[in-house]
Amino acid sequence: MNTYTNETMKLLYERSSIRVFEDRPIPPDVMEEVLGAGLHGATGGNLQPYAIIQIESEEKKKQLMDTGEMQPLVGKAPTNLLFCIDWRRIGRWAEASNAPFIATKSFRHFWIAFQDTIIAAQNICTAADSVGLGSVYIGTVESCFLELKEIFHLPEGVFPIVLLSMGYPAQPIKIAPKLGTAIMVHKEVYEDHPIEELVQAQEEKYNHKTFPVSIKNLASLKEVAFDLGGKAYEKKLEDSIMAAGSINMAQRYFGLHYKANWSAKDNLDLIHALKAYGFPWITGESFPK
Repeated sequence: MNTYTNETMKLLYERSSIRVFEDRPIPPDVMEEVLGAGLHGATGGNLQPYAIIQIESEEKKKQLMDTGEMQPLVGKAPTNLLFCIDWRRIGRWAEASNAPFIATKSFRHFWIAFQDTIIAAQNICTAADSVGLGSVYIGTVESCFLELKEIFHLPEGVFPIVLLSMGYPAQPIKIAPKLGTAIMVHKEVYEDHPIEELVQAQEEKYNHKTFPVSIKNLASLKEVAFDLGGKAYEKKLEDSIMAAGSINMAQRYFGLHYKANWSAKDNLDLIHALKAYGFPWITGESFPK
């Protein structure tokens, strides 16, 4: 869009992830205002069932990097914010008030708290943009739940959801293209778009970008395909790539980047992590029994 109704619309449309930051800290008063904006986000029952760990020391940033699951920018960002579900704080309040409390044993409470945590994070992201800061979400906390528990002394009932790296941008703003309302918004009920229309929209979003068929890329894709569907699917995928003479964006995303044979392999580890954080509902336990 070239024109916007107001500055808020412009800010939202022109948001961009920032991965390179200037080597200067965020002033405390600026940080306080940005954080406060997050705390004013919508939240179920106005409970605010989340906590934010503000990470600025070199020691803690190094510990984050030592997990092996963080992008290099995390170690260089002036500030990192770890957003966590926090039923511990509210549970302590409930206990002190002699109130019945079961939130850590309820998927419903977890689900609402997850939403509230992300809403707070996005409010902070938008507030940061409005004062000249930039930020980028780091989703790989899911690969090091237990390490984060130790690093940040997270007790039962406090569960990490996402990391936001933040600072003053040291790179040009590059707005990523997005699918529009014609594809993303469904009127009254969900309906499948004609496949030709859907594929065309996706290809236009990524500017019809393709990737070369290198020996390494093809071998990786074949390995993923074999793990998912055996020799038959491996051959089908290889044949489609060779016929096209390139690797398309969907194949790149789910065969090379977010590898389909990797994404679900640690499900049991994630269940173990949730139990370690004090959320027994993950194994189907119901309360009261």
